Amino acid sequence: LSWLTQGLLVAALYHVGVCFSPPAALVARGGHASSLTRLPRAKACGGRVARAPAPAMSGGGAVDASVFAAKSEVLAALSAIEDPVRGESLVKLAAVKDLSVDREGGKVSMRVELGAPDLKGEVKASVEAAVRALGWAKDVSLTMVALPPQEELREASRREADGLKGVKNVVACASCKGGVGKSTTSVNLAFALRAKGFKVGIFDVDIYGPSLPTMVRPEKPFNPHEDIVGNAITPPTCMGVKLMSVGFINPQDSFVLRGAKVSPLVQQLVTTTQWGELDYLIIDMPPGTGDIHLTLSQMEEFNIDAAVIVTTPQRLSFIDVVKGVEMFDKVGVPSIAVVENMAYLEGPGQSATEAFVKKHLLSEEAAAELQELLGEKQMLFGQGHRQRLLEMWGIENSFSMPLSPLVASQGDSGTPFVVAHPDGEVAKLFGELADAVVKEVREIKEEGAAPPSIVYNPTTKEFVINDKQRMKPAELRKLCRSPANDPARLPADLAPRDMVPLGKYAISIVWSDGHQSLMPYRAFVEGYE
Repeated sequence: LSWLTQGLLVAALYHVGVCFSPPAALVARGGHASSLTRLPRAKACGGRVARAPAPAMSGGGAVDASVFAAKSEVLAALSAIEDPVRGESLVKLAAVKDLSVDREGGKVSMRVELGAPDLKGEVKASVEAAVRALGWAKDVSLTMVALPPQEELREASRREADGLKGVKNVVACASCKGGVGKSTTSVNLAFALRAKGFKVGIFDVDIYGPSLPTMVRPEKPFNPHEDIVGNAITPPTCMGVKLMSVGFINPQDSFVLRGAKVSPLVQQLVTTTQWGELDYLIIDMPPGTGDIHLTLSQMEEFNIDAAVIVTTPQRLSFIDVVKGVEMFDKVGVPSIAVVENMAYLEGPGQSATEAFVKKHLLSEEAAAELQELLGEKQMLFGQGHRQRLLEMWGIENSFSMPLSPLVASQGDSGTPFVVAHPDGEVAKLFGELADAVVKEVREIKEEGAAPPSIVYNPTTKEFVINDKQRMKPAELRKLCRSPANDPARLPADLAPRDMVPLGKYAISIVWSDGHQSLMPYRAFVEGYE
């Protein structure tokens, strides 16, 4: 091998944890650099300690150059594959561990460490395809391992969470689809709570498309030079509501960041903002069920108490509501209300219709017909799914918001609708939503009536509910309304693996076949109200 080739091999093997001495340690035989000599003991390598076992040695203590060449080929093939969470090459991250190759036998085995579970198997498939593309690798054995992010996130939150110490309750407004009015709901809910005398803040989590600076105009413009001092950010305010968004900090430039870079930014913003004493912090989540949602759910000092799911009446949006509720179920956050935006189009109203009739001298018959046509609510996108939500998850708090040009225009004005039109019908609906949020969060936290007692007896293989009601696992599972559940194909040995109460309305059950059910108590507990 040439000196350049051997240098590249050394650099490549550096990434799998094998440390070598500089080029001077190369052993020349017959005037050619044909083998490498491993240092006699493990040494610090770039701030890291070599952890990989020594590769196979040839005669005289030298490492077989063909093994190095084969490993170098594999690493080069993997250099273009990135960890989707950490946003860097697997090779650069030293994520390829225990790499073993047998070029003559066509065998390659390795362990790959990722920042999060490879649930869809996409990274594994990419790694396997890249290795097989070498031509000689026929037998590829891969072990994918997820590095636990929780401790890292929790430790960071413990160090940086001074700004959250005075926040009593955190409510997330979320949807799995963009453009359904989630930010409009977040802003008007926050100001409706403020109108009821609560201390409120809003945190706009959307880094790529922040909405808060457009929807709410602060009383005093945010000045980074004055409002960011050391590790503390003083949030702008509007009518007593504290505001924070990346759009205030950098209103001009767009943030072009990989997902792995966004989560630490969000974490830093929420923990270093000096929220002070707040009764409610409303979180305007970005669309989807991605890394940011998981990051906020894993922060020890940032406990999301409840979620409000925002949608529209179309079936496509309802499918995403299912994803949103199930996502929060998986991280132990109860969904307490659903807001259905653009549910109907209102007519001009009784007074406007009467004025039109009088102006054009319409007959009583024509006036009655006109009133009937214009008085009805026009369900432009269908009847919605409020009843289905109640049946599937027991979410009783569902609100249908009209498609209103006034609401849209106020969203662009910098003044929330509930502030500009406090006596309007939509403002009353947001007031009812605020009342529901206060009631549900209080019931989740108060130490009062306990949820039903649900215990699984592995001996009799049945659930015991409130010490008297009994149900077999399959019987309970058949009541699960999740679209992913198939009651006709339940395994004979079905059993619960984990059960977590979510507030006082439902319980989350992880089953032995991997399915997770969100079961409202009213669906299976006898006499539950």
